Amino acid sequence: MRTLARLTLTAFALSGLVACGAPAPEEREAEAGGKDGDVEATVFDDTIQTQDRARAVEDLTRGRKSDLDEALETAEGDEATDEP
Repeated sequence: MRTLARLTLTAFALSGLVACGAPAPEEREAEAGGKDGDVEATVFDDTIQTQDRARAVEDLTRGRKSDLDEALETAEGDEATDEP
C-alpha cells in the first residue's frame, strides 16, 4: 500500500511539473502574434493609441497655424503697400 501511495504521489508531482513547464516554441510564437514580428498586445495599448492620436492632431494644428501665419504675413504685406 505504501508503494502505491508513493507512486501516486510521484505521478502527481511529475504531472504538476510538466504542466508548469514552458510551452513549445510553436505555442510561444502563436501567443506572441506569430513570426512576423507583431507586437504583443499590452495593457498600455489604449494609452499609446491615445497619444498617437493626440500627436496627429497636434501636427494638424501646427500645419494650420503655419498656414494662418503665412496668410497674416501676406495680408500685412499687402496693407503696407496699400498705404502711401
